[in-house]
Amino acid sequence: MVEPEQEPALASALALALESLAQAKDPEQLREASLELAALPAPTQLWAAGERLLAWAYDRTLLGVLHRGGAVGDPAAASVARRLLRYLEELMSKATPLDRRSLRQSLLSEAGEAGPLRDLVRELEATEHEVHEPGTEPGPARGVDRRREHDGETARLQQLLRLFRRLARHDSLERLLEQVVEAMMELTDAERGVVCVGHGEQRIEVVREFAAGGEGVSFSRSVIDRVLGSGEPVLSVDAASDDRFDGSRSISHLNLRSVLAVPLVFRGELLGAAYVDHRLRRGNFDATDLSHMEDFADLAALAVAQARALAAVRTQAAELERQRAELAELLETREVALVNLREEVRADPERRVYRGMVGSSKSMQRVFRLVDRLADSDVPVVIYGESGTGKELVARAIHDGGARADKPFVAENCGAIPETLLESVLFGHVRGAFTGAQSLRPGLFEAADGGTIFLDEIGETSPAMQTKLLRVLQEGEVRRIGETKPRKVDVRVIAASNRDLAAMVEAGEFRQDLFYRINVVKLDLPALRDRREDVPALIDHFLARHQREAHEPLVVSPSALRKLVRHAWPGNVRELENEVQRWLALCEDRVMPDDLSAAIEGAGVDVTVDDPDDLELRPRVERLERELIARAMERTGNNQTQSAQLLGLSRYGLQKKLKRLQQD
Repeated sequence: MVEPEQEPALASALALALESLAQAKDPEQLREASLELAALPAPTQLWAAGERLLAWAYDRTLLGVLHRGGAVGDPAAASVARRLLRYLEELMSKATPLDRRSLRQSLLSEAGEAGPLRDLVRELEATEHEVHEPGTEPGPARGVDRRREHDGETARLQQLLRLFRRLARHDSLERLLEQVVEAMMELTDAERGVVCVGHGEQRIEVVREFAAGGEGVSFSRSVIDRVLGSGEPVLSVDAASDDRFDGSRSISHLNLRSVLAVPLVFRGELLGAAYVDHRLRRGNFDATDLSHMEDFADLAALAVAQARALAAVRTQAAELERQRAELAELLETREVALVNLREEVRADPERRVYRGMVGSSKSMQRVFRLVDRLADSDVPVVIYGESGTGKELVARAIHDGGARADKPFVAENCGAIPETLLESVLFGHVRGAFTGAQSLRPGLFEAADGGTIFLDEIGETSPAMQTKLLRVLQEGEVRRIGETKPRKVDVRVIAASNRDLAAMVEAGEFRQDLFYRINVVKLDLPALRDRREDVPALIDHFLARHQREAHEPLVVSPSALRKLVRHAWPGNVRELENEVQRWLALCEDRVMPDDLSAAIEGAGVDVTVDDPDDLELRPRVERLERELIARAMERTGNNQTQSAQLLGLSRYGLQKKLKRLQQD
């Protein structure tokens, strides 16, 4: 027997032991949990001591573990199942009809699911013969009664399980409710059945009558409203004379006799109500039918909740799919617009300023379009151009327009660093690698990892350095001076040179394999003298950049501007920028020819050139035409076909102009 003062400690110890048994994953854990339970009272001892809930929890957990181990139909499992059924019968027999529902839910439900009920019915289905425990053999008459009660309860549970399986086949709420009504009428032998779910405009009602279809069937809404309002079941053996329905016109109008209605509750939420009636039979439903209906209502509420959850998931999925389609369409539209905008920008001849570069000449517009295309790829590029043309600016524009824009951009002039230091600068060194290496220093390739490195004047590197650069480009790894372990780097290389690398390869001054590795795309930057029409725009750009806010803006006189346009600009854009900064420091408000540098002031002095102030059109046009043709022929090595292409003429048209110029 269990002493009263030991009950709390026993309940706690038993709860821990049962939890260990339920959570056991392997035979060793199962053996340890069994040893803990062996030290505690058996279920029959707990039941005899009045600890009925502890005995019920003990056997319920034990049956679940046996089934999990595959012992369905085993004599031990059958014995536990019969004990559980006997416990259930005795507990339910001592409860009033209105209290049975809450008691049944607490005994047969775990987190709103019907797991214990399934275990119990599964074991009863697997048991074909009655096996009594030793020492519990009943007498002949009492044994027959108990056997009949047991068979009846088993049949009822099997019927509930069969009905629940029928409900579980349907995931459509409307079809499920139709099955619920048909199952209720089958379960209670009712004349009519109604199930309603939801509230307000979302309320769904399904009605069936045994002798008719579902159309035009009347029922008592006051009974259903009573159940929905109170959450309590309603049972009346003669509704017409029931005092609870004195004010209900539907009861008297329909001449109802037997009425039974129960709420559909899932996890504390009132989902709806289930209703059956019979107009002819008085006392057609009793407390047993109420108990059966409540059992079925629990299963029906579970099925309805699952169907509603599935419907909500499907609605959300459909909404997400609709939003995904809208976003995909919007994204496609934006991508098309972006592509069109890019093409418009690339084709726009009026892009005077582009990523810090200024120029509306045809040669610069070609550079801008090529930069756009190179930014979208990751190929190596070599930028050719004279000193001061802006090669680093172009390299940065390519970097900023691509996918590596948020990564480092590192630039280095290979011709400005002594050969002995260039390797350390590019690849780094460890402490003590050479004299003066006081600490570890990563190289520029590591600093540019993920981004872009710009190697200016790459043609000035030695053959040994070219070999090391080739390894970095081929293997994607660098090795610091004094270190044996290579380091992986992901760097886009953009090189630049003011010398013809192809000619250097032919002369044996530049490695051919490195040339082919870096010269995937060649980008030629025009000298400023080859795009004189950009000089005014460049002047305005540099004035705006370097003008101090407190000073009045400088104005360049037309005569000074003519000299500036005629100047050859050997230092290219850098020379022009320096000239503008000189004006800002020395000039007051207007730049006159006398304010220009000496080299520019004497520019264009040629006895064959007309006076700049002479506005006669024809000689100026002829002189400009002669200069352009001569420049084109010089650039192409006197190739008339290529010269005609540069001048925008046909070969025949160029030949005519050459013939006329020779005659002149």
